Amino acid sequence: MRRALITSLALVTSAVTGCQRYPEDPVFVYGRALHRDGTPHSGEPLSIQRMDPATRSFQPFGTVSPEPSGEFTLELLYGEAVTDTYAFRDMNRFTLALPLDADGSGAFVSFLFQDDVELPTLQPWDAHPVVSMGAQGPSVAFPPAPPAPAQPPTADTMEMQDGLTGDFIPLLATAPEPLLWVMSGDALLWREPGTTSPWTPGPYVLEDFAGPRVLLRAASRGTWIYSPLGSEMSSVEFQLEWRTGAEPLPAGTLRPLSRGAACEPSPSGVCPWTDGLLTPVDLPQEQGVARAKSLTVTLPQPGMPRRAVVRGLSYVPGPEGKDWLLLEGSADGEQWQSLARVTLQDLTSRERNLLDIQFGFNVQSTGDSPYGDGPLPLGRKVPVFQDVPLTPTDPVRFVRLIVQTRGYNSTLQPAELQTLSELSIFE
Repeated sequence: MRRALITSLALVTSAVTGCQRYPEDPVFVYGRALHRDGTPHSGEPLSIQRMDPATRSFQPFGTVSPEPSGEFTLELLYGEAVTDTYAFRDMNRFTLALPLDADGSGAFVSFLFQDDVELPTLQPWDAHPVVSMGAQGPSVAFPPAPPAPAQPPTADTMEMQDGLTGDFIPLLATAPEPLLWVMSGDALLWREPGTTSPWTPGPYVLEDFAGPRVLLRAASRGTWIYSPLGSEMSSVEFQLEWRTGAEPLPAGTLRPLSRGAACEPSPSGVCPWTDGLLTPVDLPQEQGVARAKSLTVTLPQPGMPRRAVVRGLSYVPGPEGKDWLLLEGSADGEQWQSLARVTLQDLTSRERNLLDIQFGFNVQSTGDSPYGDGPLPLGRKVPVFQDVPLTPTDPVRFVRLIVQTRGYNSTLQPAELQTLSELSIFE
């Protein structure tokens, strides 16, 4: 079979081109649905959504009913999947989802495709978070993540060539990892990659948010190429996601010193990043001007802050894959002392290029899941959630957040801050 070769940040879609199709031509998407025990999922239909390019939101598109074997075939028109113009080809993004099990478990796939393709098998993750109370507070036990989806025998992969060594690296579907996903109401309170079980959420993480609950999520991202006889290659880019039911956690009891504090810059008179609402808010940007490169919170009175919790911070990552979170304090807003420096990324050029290729393209989750869990970004665009000890040497009235990155010329420089949900400072 043929493999497409891409290097560094070359666009995946440019490596795979299909034969000339007309909007009214039928195309087929094949797949299989299973229950968590491996038996076929049949009878109950699977829901299909398609993203509206104008609103960037998913809209109902239809359903498909698996056969007794669990296999299904989605037939649609080429013009419903791909929009061809004179110069561009835009593939429309779809989701195809299993119904939620009684305990809240589910699996869905978000995908772009052209021509006939096969999707990864949909099967719920046989997992559930187990919450227990101990001397250190609540802990959450969880199993390993599901395996990466098996590549169909008729599919092939692309390869990346390492620019330094010349090695060829197959771009296989990425290995999932368990993510502990903590919600308060409809808002994301915390996201924690679950490398080991159990996980103990610290008291600063829970803060004073009401009704926290934890579920498990996992995802795998991949691209498969198909070479049908008598026609050119087709491809599918997918993000396969799993989720479990949720379990309650005890409510937090710590109110931060920064609750309701003013900040600069601020899109309005009230700082949206200290209000305790957990709403992701973009940092202000004037037309033609870069976004802010720092955020400064004014505390109600000088103090010795001992902890900072950063939630949902997105920024423009540096080109070298080496970024740091800096927290600084000042008594007068002029002279600054270091409170903490945390490594966010420290990647080799090979690791950076591989992450950018695997997670940097169209199928990256930007919309809500069909289950209402919110987007699940992966790779170098994972938002920052950090519980950071602070070490002040003198009382401070101002706390400043900066992301420092290494630029092309190896100099350290502040990165643009894009979005933040909450910055909490504790004494």
